[in-house]
Amino acid sequence: METSCKLSFHGASGNSCPHSLLWVEAPRSATNEDGKTADGEKSTESGNNNKLVDTVIYASSGVINLATSHKTTSNNCITSVAKTLITRTLDHSSAPLQLLGGHNDAGNATAAAASTKKVLARGEAVEDAAASRSVTALAWFVSNDTAATIVDVGANSSSRQEAQTSSSSPSSTNHLVVLISEGNFNYTQAANQTNALLLLNDLAISYTTIDGMDPNQYEKRNQLFDLSGIRGNYPQFFLCRGEEYEFLGSFEWLESCNLDELQKRISVTEGSTRDEVVKTDDDDDINGEGNSGSDATFGIVSAFSDGTVTLWKWKQNDHNWLEHVLIGHDPDPDTRAKHHVDQDGLDADNLQESIADISAVSLGSNIALVATASSKGIIIHLSNLTTQQDVVYSRQISHHPSASVHFVETSKNECYLFSGTASPRHNKVWVYTIPYFSPKVNSAWVTLPVLTIGDPICHGSLLGHQDWITCFAWLDNLNVESNGEDREEALLASSGHDAKIRLWKFATRASSSNEAIEVKDEVMADEIGNDDDDDLTSIEGEDEVDEAIIDDLEEEEGEARLMIYHSGSSTAVSLEALLLGHEEPVTSLSWRKRKNVNEKPCLLSSSMDRTILLWMDDEDVWAPVSRVGSAGGILGGSIGASLMGFVDARFSPSCNRIVGHGYGGSIHLWTQEELPQPEALETDEVKQEEEEEDELLNARWVADPCITGHFRSVEDMAWDPQGEYLLTTSTDQTTRLWAEVMVGSSECRWVEVGRPQVHGYDMTSIACVGGTDATTDDGVPRHRFISGADEKVLRVFDAPVSTLRLLRSLKQSRLPYSSGNTSAPNEDSASWRVERAFLPSLGLSNKATADQEQESSNYSGPTNDDEFAESLDTLEREHVDFTLPSERDLGVTTLWPETRKLFGHESELVCLDAYRALMGSDEPSLVASSCKARNDVASAAIRLWDAKEGKCVGILKGGHRSTVSTMSFSRDGKYLASSGKDRRICIWKKLQGNLPSSDEDAGGYELAAAADSAHKRIVWSVHFCPSMPTILASGSRDGFVRVWKVCETEGGDAPPQLKELLKFEPSTKGGKKSEPVTAVAFAEGLPDDDIQYGILGLGTESGRIEIWAVPVSDSSAEEPTLLHAIAANDSHFDTVKKLAWRPLAANNNVESGSTLEFTLASCSQDTSVRIYSISVST
Repeated sequence: METSCKLSFHGASGNSCPHSLLWVEAPRSATNEDGKTADGEKSTESGNNNKLVDTVIYASSGVINLATSHKTTSNNCITSVAKTLITRTLDHSSAPLQLLGGHNDAGNATAAAASTKKVLARGEAVEDAAASRSVTALAWFVSNDTAATIVDVGANSSSRQEAQTSSSSPSSTNHLVVLISEGNFNYTQAANQTNALLLLNDLAISYTTIDGMDPNQYEKRNQLFDLSGIRGNYPQFFLCRGEEYEFLGSFEWLESCNLDELQKRISVTEGSTRDEVVKTDDDDDINGEGNSGSDATFGIVSAFSDGTVTLWKWKQNDHNWLEHVLIGHDPDPDTRAKHHVDQDGLDADNLQESIADISAVSLGSNIALVATASSKGIIIHLSNLTTQQDVVYSRQISHHPSASVHFVETSKNECYLFSGTASPRHNKVWVYTIPYFSPKVNSAWVTLPVLTIGDPICHGSLLGHQDWITCFAWLDNLNVESNGEDREEALLASSGHDAKIRLWKFATRASSSNEAIEVKDEVMADEIGNDDDDDLTSIEGEDEVDEAIIDDLEEEEGEARLMIYHSGSSTAVSLEALLLGHEEPVTSLSWRKRKNVNEKPCLLSSSMDRTILLWMDDEDVWAPVSRVGSAGGILGGSIGASLMGFVDARFSPSCNRIVGHGYGGSIHLWTQEELPQPEALETDEVKQEEEEEDELLNARWVADPCITGHFRSVEDMAWDPQGEYLLTTSTDQTTRLWAEVMVGSSECRWVEVGRPQVHGYDMTSIACVGGTDATTDDGVPRHRFISGADEKVLRVFDAPVSTLRLLRSLKQSRLPYSSGNTSAPNEDSASWRVERAFLPSLGLSNKATADQEQESSNYSGPTNDDEFAESLDTLEREHVDFTLPSERDLGVTTLWPETRKLFGHESELVCLDAYRALMGSDEPSLVASSCKARNDVASAAIRLWDAKEGKCVGILKGGHRSTVSTMSFSRDGKYLASSGKDRRICIWKKLQGNLPSSDEDAGGYELAAAADSAHKRIVWSVHFCPSMPTILASGSRDGFVRVWKVCETEGGDAPPQLKELLKFEPSTKGGKKSEPVTAVAFAEGLPDDDIQYGILGLGTESGRIEIWAVPVSDSSAEEPTLLHAIAANDSHFDTVKKLAWRPLAANNNVESGSTLEFTLASCSQDTSVRIYSISVST
């Protein structure tokens, strides 16, 4: 048998942390996308997988999600997760970091013994138990292999020569020859020749190399040695004219020569220099690399709340995301990075502090510079991935508690690094530069074979913010009137908890050719790690300056608050503008990508005041021009979280959409409404730019369906009997409804289309009890479920008419119209169903009366729920256009009315299971429920409920002495299996005929068989095989799956026996002796003739899911066969709480030849719901 599996859906809300949201251009193949592009149009490129698509990247607990957008048949824009990345660092059971070199060698034993601090980052709404598994910040970087030649010059001379030859053609007969030695063991000479080649590549100077260690080039080497008169010294430079060579000099000559004159004498590569080729992206590199990613390397850097830092790198040729662990424990010893820490006071304890922000810049396809901000200060890490084993160099450059950090790559062979402090007062924006490859670098921090990184330089700080500084955004290449002066300007936006946005202008003036700026030691030599400059900056002789009046100080014309000196230029930093508009802390800033330098800048800001503002400069006055968000509404999550705001926001790379990250975890999206365009007229470029600016000023932003999901552990789930939708319930106190939405002509996406229950207690269990056929007076109505929570009451809910209309339209959009009526008779027109439900402000029960509507609207603030409700009310069967609910609609207009409460349990509910009676049967549909019990036989009793009448029909006593954690009805309702903490599996059998009077309290069931100590540890899950009602599987904490058979005697006179057929362990053990099995489930839909095996899904405590073929025949001697182990990135990373196969009625596992198609849903403690499409070839 062969099995294939594809992740169809991953639903989980984002972390409530700033800096954990990105919107970038990523390769289609990196997101598992193979259909339409983000704008809904089919790509016509031959290299479709190289096509870059707009991708939203966000973190949900310990998972990195990559989501793409698609247009539905009703013109809704659906954004859903297409790919997930799960770190391998979740196992913290092994040794800590490897520290090499420096001052920490003597203290390695102490560092190894020190426990890793797991401090929860500020603003993160996750449970303490998940603190070590939460992503707190993300950063994106792109390096172009063809453009970033500063990196790709290192490995061997032949590759360099081929690259130079293929990328350029000499414009004259002169060309440069460099004599080097690939086997040079002289450290100084090796560094000199590396720096020389880097400089030539940086200036786009064509050259060829001759390797003095190559035996095939000995003759040419000796000829050049004779010409120069210098032997054994590298590098040497020669000018070649045909067959003649002229000796130019050694490395000292290159340092002192006139490079302009050198470029005139030798050939220069065609096209642009590196400064023109390498793209400098705005704000966190979120704008990608254009239309094709075939030559680019893409990377995601993630920081965790326990201080772990990992780097995910994608290269098109590999077709895979590869994880590199920079900081933290790597469970794989073969890939474990080596760390160089050469600084006093910096040890493993410092490296693994809860990280508030992270930023990264790529210095090439294999070298990344990463900076982290935490309560310990700013630490930078240089990751060198060019060697067989990753090498990471770490250095602390500030000891101030910091809340933000931001890298900016410039064209001056250096990077800006900005950090924002998080002190009670006197907060500053610290400005650093980090040079890489400069022949005149005074000191080097790291020297690599392909790159030299200079010591970080602190230039000073910018004072003005009165509270924590939490976010930055950089915009360069401003259009300025230079008046013939060689000048560049850029803007740095900064903000934080003081709710004020400051714009800092960086004006760079180039020096004249004969001028050399002598940088004074007291200005440039602020040694990193020295706290002498950490005192309050003095201004105009003032030792103490009140931050409240810092912006009111008069500045002389041309006076700057900070001067930054570069090699050959200087930058003056001054305050450009102060933006006031938010009332609560500003959480993120993002510049809109400009099409040209003449376009006016546009800044996006998000805040905890529940708004996202767009700012533009109108006649030298910065003012908000648009606002999205919800000034008074709810953003999702629990009541406590719903009143907060947005923790992040970004422009899309195409600039026509906005994404906002709500504190409750939902991802909100808005699209700029396209205005009717007049007939094209001949207009000049300036007029066209003005029209585009006016369009942005008057833009209307329309809300799209959100990316939603649970933000706490998902405890239980249940399929609709016909498989039309999935219901999930969670400790985030909500029950959510997921359904398929048609995308394009053949693809479906799972989307949350309803939130039937918003409760005040943590939800624990759910069961669908509606019939599988049309609603009749005799059976239980369809679209009914019962839920349990951390309370003693079971609650019954029935679907309102508005939800049924939406479900009908979704189903009809997936089926051809010629299929006829897609809804059962009277399904959504029963007189007893209500139109909508409402949640009172201070209540736990969804009301079905309309008199609560005004109260609900007042509570939730202005919403577009009326528009959504109207779209539901006006749906016609032949017209399938519909509006999907927004996040705010989900909590208001999609509630189901609570129709009944069931009382009887003595403590909090634990689990539920339902038996749905067959159509036409006289038997009632039953629900079994259990509650918490501690060595109490009475509390451990199982209660049986009539699903239609809503009353308790039986209490099953005497089977268990402690909490029953799992139950399962057989498909025919003949048996009920139960187990739990006492490790005992009980089989309750339905009695035939009239019940004896002594058994009336048992609801027609009696204890027929039991297996004491069926497992060595608690039994987490039991499930009957749908195809063979006597076959039962059980999974336990002892790490084993056992398959049982209920054996009846002939005639049925003797009690049945519970016989163990086989047992086996999961194939993935996660480094443990045995991996606890937390969920088991048999699939239905196998051929009825001669069933010899069952398809069993199992989930483990580590989050892994496996599919097994299990023999179910008494006479079979076969062993269980592993059909498929779902890949780690497609699995959960925490305990699997439940598995559920989609019912056969959904027609999702129609037999096609010898292939069976299944759909498997899983929920987990990691807050996510995943749905898999599984194909089994028999």
